[in-house]
Amino acid sequence: MKSRISVCLSLVALTALAVCIPGSVSAQQNWKAVLGGQNKDMGKQAIAFLPNELWIHEGDNITWTSGTGEIHTVSFLIAGQAYTNFMVGCPGYSPSGTSFDGTKCVSTPPLVTGQSFTVNFPKPGNYSLVCLVHPHMTGVIHVLPASAALPHDQAFYDAKAADQRKSLLTDTDKQRDMDDMLSAHVLANKNSVTAGIGEMTVTGAGFESLSVVRFLKGTIEVRKGDTIEWTNLDPALPHTITFGKEPPNPGPPSGNVPLIPDADGVLHATINSQGDNVHSGFIVASPENQVGVPQSPPGNTRFRITFTEAGTYNYICALHDNLGMIGKVIVLPY
Repeated sequence: MKSRISVCLSLVALTALAVCIPGSVSAQQNWKAVLGGQNKDMGKQAIAFLPNELWIHEGDNITWTSGTGEIHTVSFLIAGQAYTNFMVGCPGYSPSGTSFDGTKCVSTPPLVTGQSFTVNFPKPGNYSLVCLVHPHMTGVIHVLPASAALPHDQAFYDAKAADQRKSLLTDTDKQRDMDDMLSAHVLANKNSVTAGIGEMTVTGAGFESLSVVRFLKGTIEVRKGDTIEWTNLDPALPHTITFGKEPPNPGPPSGNVPLIPDADGVLHATINSQGDNVHSGFIVASPENQVGVPQSPPGNTRFRITFTEAGTYNYICALHDNLGMIGKVIVLPY
């Protein structure tokens, strides 16, 4: 009888211990995370997975929900796979609820505010996470065996995401000089406007950034015959200078932009009337150099336009006009 009682007590004790040990329960969990963030006027964009590092169990799901009007993807490439862009996918797009175990790539289509995507992780491993729209936007998912203890719960990740978002959107390192950098001023018969500004940061799991998607003081007055130069000061986010009709493919410049640049390598177009369509193509910093990879060419960060006729000329960034990145050039006749 004593032996049976001892066995029963031992079983009860083991059961209680199993309940008390964090992470010992193997039931599937559904985790939540956020894609990007923005301030109220959408001018500041947190280009980040929020948070960009999670520890989960094999068999668990993670659902990412977009928190911004800027497009993002949730993409998992297999080891050694070349990076593709969001128009290609990984290649192709995956349905929400798909599984990733490191053997076949998984990618969402571009997601915007309120859209969600769920990925299941059936196999333990450490998996790199990337946005195909913003290759510097990265993270890591640690998938542990079902018996392993998890270091954090959903409340921790919610708080971490909020902290990351706030840290990015309230970054004021460059605010002091921003008006001077982004205003238009005459310099040797050339007016200068900065097309966007940004700052890169890093966590233990990867890169993220703050991007200001604005032509600050983008409404400027110049004289007939003047040239304006736009410069992108964002370390990673591309922008365009687009007058008139928006092209279906925003990557290359419009056909009326001369292919032979100025002596310093900057493309230089001319607008002769308010009905002209001129598009810069992407202006963006050169990719970061890496060991063992051929050196990157100089970045295509500038674009120039000479205005030959007086009038008012509206322009946009074809990538971010939906977020409010618009401007105006007023050309005076004298």
